[in-house]
Amino acid sequence: MSNEAEDVVRCQLTFNVDRDGFFRRTCPSCGRDFKTQVNEADLVASLQPAFRQIGLEIGAELSGEREEEAQEHLYCPYCEHYAESGDMLTQTLVSYFERYAMREYVLPVVNKMFSNAADAFGGIGRGSSKGSISFEIIFEHHRSVLPPRPISGPEPPDMTIVELLCCGKRAKILDGWHDLRLCPYCGTRVLLQ
Repeated sequence: MSNEAEDVVRCQLTFNVDRDGFFRRTCPSCGRDFKTQVNEADLVASLQPAFRQIGLEIGAELSGEREEEAQEHLYCPYCEHYAESGDMLTQTLVSYFERYAMREYVLPVVNKMFSNAADAFGGIGRGSSKGSISFEIIFEHHRSVLPPRPISGPEPPDMTIVELLCCGKRAKILDGWHDLRLCPYCGTRVLLQ
């Protein structure tokens, strides 16, 4: 058993929902946007895969308390595509998460790593022995200035609210869209009136 403490990075993210409390999604199949109501448990399930993917990209293994639980899934109300809710995040939101992870986690780790390397290689010296010459390498690292903390811009109050009788939830679909096929939450066939 190891006595070493694991490095734990806790971040508090802020991103906007529209004034009606809806969260924008994009279908990875048809590319159309729709919105779902914000529910903290659903939001955690939606964001966990995105953070896990970002962690893999930066070489950090993120522990997931929800890993063993069933993933939340959504249906695209336009083309019926079925996917994990995390796969229906907008590219804007994923880019925001990536910039945030870079600023709050990756750059501080890189700065710490290179600062430690500079301490290890600090100075120059020459030595020689019969048949060889050795040099000590100077390694300087100047801590980089972190980029500005990314912010999530305002979410426009666009789209039309649809009351879903099948599960009692609400969603938003594109204005003027009359061919709603499925409830995004439960997949029940719906008919707009």
